[in-house]
Amino acid sequence: MTNREFGYFGESVAADRLREEGYTVAARNYYVPGGELDIVAYDDKNVIFVEVKTRYNGQSLRYGRPASAVDVRKQNSVAAAAKQYLFDHKTSLSPRIDVMEVIVSEHRAADGSLWYFVDEITHIKNAVLASRAVRYGSRDRRLL
Repeated sequence: MTNREFGYFGESVAADRLREEGYTVAARNYYVPGGELDIVAYDDKNVIFVEVKTRYNGQSLRYGRPASAVDVRKQNSVAAAAKQYLFDHKTSLSPRIDVMEVIVSEHRAADGSLWYFVDEITHIKNAVLASRAVRYGSRDRRLL
């Protein structure tokens, strides 16, 4: 599985979990100039922008939880993409940025085929505060 396929697999798992939790998934891989939103979902009060991080269980977890990869640069990128989404899709719902971690293990069957099992899904709500400011040139602007 390529890195792109692995990421898409994790996003599919996360989208399925969101639906199970009662959210409506409105978009996946929503592209804007300079960024992308993995998942855009809704509940009755919020429009939720979800950044999904998928990792293999074991070796790759030695370097920290998947959510630790959502650094300030990534947070700013997601927030800017969310701002563009809200500009394109007017709503009275409150914006929220979540992170979902998907941890997967890989097993090789006797016939040589690879099977992937989801070991853990963690949904971190309000992982990035929507009201955080980011520096644009010499002035600060609120993102959402």
